[in-house]
Amino acid sequence: MTYIGATPTTGDFLKLDSISTSATTTFNLRQGGVAVYPQSANHCLVVLNGVLQTAGSSFNIVNDTIVFASSLASSDVINQILVLGNVNDIGVPSDDTVSTAKLQSSAVTDAKISAMASSKLTGVVPTANLGSGTASSSTVLYGDQTFKTAPSGGLVPVGQVDSGGNVGEVTLDNKFSATYTNYLIIVDKMTPATDGANMCFRFRDDTPSTINTSHYGLVSRGYRANDNGLSSRSGDGESTFQITDAGVSNSSNKLGFKMAMWLHNPYSSSVYTATHGTFQYINNSGYTTGGYFQMQLHENSSPRGVRMYATSGNINGRIKAYGVVDS
Repeated sequence: MTYIGATPTTGDFLKLDSISTSATTTFNLRQGGVAVYPQSANHCLVVLNGVLQTAGSSFNIVNDTIVFASSLASSDVINQILVLGNVNDIGVPSDDTVSTAKLQSSAVTDAKISAMASSKLTGVVPTANLGSGTASSSTVLYGDQTFKTAPSGGLVPVGQVDSGGNVGEVTLDNKFSATYTNYLIIVDKMTPATDGANMCFRFRDDTPSTINTSHYGLVSRGYRANDNGLSSRSGDGESTFQITDAGVSNSSNKLGFKMAMWLHNPYSSSVYTATHGTFQYINNSGYTTGGYFQMQLHENSSPRGVRMYATSGNINGRIKAYGVVDS
């Protein structure tokens, strides 16, 4: 069978298996032994005894059969049955033929990819899609989309506790580990409930319980109150470390007690733990007071946390801890 004019280049064209005729009107439609269901008789080109048959009058299609208008004889020859594609059916596109322009805008929706295997959505993003430079264990991706040498040093938050109101003590437990050698402790607006009470500090072990025996040695502290002179205190074998002497004001419009304290080797059981830092507060006489302190544990007690409390009454405030990244 040939075509007049241009030969169609798209469509679902199926040439069916040969049919042996007999004295009947109905014959099965098969391709490779599999049933074929044309959309209608108009979608079929049927050649009988070399003559193209007229759809609808010479034959009709019923499901997967062709029904001729009159019975055939065994001498009749069905030269060909060609089933054309359904209306608006272009068949299966050839490989690498569908371009971006052929896809409707927003055609690929979440619903279309909802059944996609999660393994297809994971994996390593190529470096070229992240930035320029070389990605490695010693580089990091900066905001300008370039890989550069990872910065050294820095602080990593390891814990924070807020009293949430007046309590007997504020403790931050089990925050020191072998990950960091040094730590920074920030005490923020720690206020005593009793006006004029002084602030004290102790270490905690991993029980957790307070290390309050005579372990606090080589204690020294200096402070200046209202520029009236410098006081100091030193001692050995103290059971606690009282930081302030002038009494901390608990007035709501005062800054409270603030402290920045560096801890060295708190986790090590072979090296004494040392600490030093600075503090600031307003005493109950209204004078701004600040100073410094230094202290070390008398034994290798391997503290795991810290405790803040007052010489009398409750306190209210926050403790934050940071690990110091070695360069």
